[in-house]
Amino acid sequence: MKLLFVAGPTPSNIFALAPLATAARNAGHQVFMSAPKELTSVVTGVGLPALAATTTDLTALKATRRSGEPEHVPDDVDHPDFIQYTGRWFGRLAAHSLVRLREVVAAWRPDALVGGPHAYAAALLAHEYDVPWIRHSWTALDTVGIHTGSEGELTPELAELGLGRLVLPDLLIDNCPPAIRPADAAPAQQIRWTPLNTQRPLEPWMYTRPARRRVCVTGGSMATTSNNFDLIRSMVQRLTALDAEIVIPAPAEVADELHAQFPQVRAGWIPLDVLMPTCDLIVHHAGGLTGLTASLAGVPQLLLPQEAKVREAARLVADYGAARSLLPHEVDPDSVGKALDALLEDPTYTDRSHDLGREIAAMPSPAEVVAVLEDLAAR
Repeated sequence: MKLLFVAGPTPSNIFALAPLATAARNAGHQVFMSAPKELTSVVTGVGLPALAATTTDLTALKATRRSGEPEHVPDDVDHPDFIQYTGRWFGRLAAHSLVRLREVVAAWRPDALVGGPHAYAAALLAHEYDVPWIRHSWTALDTVGIHTGSEGELTPELAELGLGRLVLPDLLIDNCPPAIRPADAAPAQQIRWTPLNTQRPLEPWMYTRPARRRVCVTGGSMATTSNNFDLIRSMVQRLTALDAEIVIPAPAEVADELHAQFPQVRAGWIPLDVLMPTCDLIVHHAGGLTGLTASLAGVPQLLLPQEAKVREAARLVADYGAARSLLPHEVDPDSVGKALDALLEDPTYTDRSHDLGREIAAMPSPAEVVAVLEDLAAR
């Protein structure tokens, strides 16, 4: 079986698809993964064959409409048009990717296409070449608004295929555990989250517990954005008052700047799957894969969602009792202090985090889901 995985425009998109892609490869199937050209090294870094889906850099695709006019980017992530803007540029990415990926599909003839939640090129190519397509999602993201924005941007491509809107996938795969999945979410094939991210040579402190409590603070693969960097910096300032070791997994450029301001912290590209079992708490931007990795390790979370599309997911984890969530307008020294104290001192948060970790561990493995793909392709 030949499988083409189509990843979205962030490293987390690649990390989310990689466990299933790796399992399919381990089962003897041929697997390619496409990604924007800037991210092909992330694909090869997790051991998968990479295809560059773009020739234009992502910054240009974000900034310019297909008409050549500048894209209006709302300054405020809470602006009603921000989700639509996100959908528009995802649509442009899909349209641009079709040129190269159409050549791949025509020459290689995959038996199925697997795309991230907003990798719309997978849906269009699967319809054009009459092969099954699978949407692989994670956490409770706002997808409806994004889909609508993308459909508007992809009007020419949809019309060429005789479509009025994007078609539904033949299969939805979701690694969000049932306990924190929205009640109205579409039926999906469950898949266990298996942390798979860029690694580095390990040092003993990364996988051993320190004498003090350890708190991880991260903005994930998006830490270089100004909102997430400012968030990390403000949290470190507040955490220095606690008797805890602060560890910040972050890209090198962010780590260097944080070291300059806070020489006492550990910062750098630290594999989260290695670090997390040694932590007592994680403070992060409500990234889906970061949260799942923490949950799998039974670590309580302070969630600080900046974008509206991830706030529902953060609320569901907090309602379950494994986290506290603070919206941007709720973040102040008093609220953060109270949340940190509760998460570190109240054992019920740790208990609920362990409950959630056990539920994740009981979900079908990526190897089991490969059998589902085999059946779908055969039919």
